[in-house]
Amino acid sequence: MKFSRRLAKVELVALASLVVIAVVLATYEAVWRSLHFSPYFTIADAFEIVFGYMLAIGCIPVALLLAPLYSVLLHNGRASWPMAFAVGAIPGAVLLFFSVYFGLVSLACGAVIALVTHAICRSGSNHSFQADGYAAAQLKR
Repeated sequence: MKFSRRLAKVELVALASLVVIAVVLATYEAVWRSLHFSPYFTIADAFEIVFGYMLAIGCIPVALLLAPLYSVLLHNGRASWPMAFAVGAIPGAVLLFFSVYFGLVSLACGAVIALVTHAICRSGSNHSFQADGYAAAQLKR
């Protein structure tokens, strides 16, 4: 597969994973707000704020750092579970120096996004089953 197609696929999967993570965290916040009354935010406000900030803050590192870096690893055949975790954890690890809370949230979300992206995008890139000549001959029949 061409690098540009692979990059587009990884970008789409990573951004879709970001949207899913944003919905999950926004739903958690909405449920928490429904259990703990706040005069400042309604349940819908809490959902909208968390969802919006997750997308606004998460799109930049996902689109500009995580997806291209993972695409290069995938294109070179070096994508693995530990590498995907490391790629996803980079922005959160950097953010830990500035804010512990946002760094931990970013680290967890980035790692989950990268691991989900790896689980979906790695298909077709791992040809280790063909190392055995007999198995490869059986597949060609």
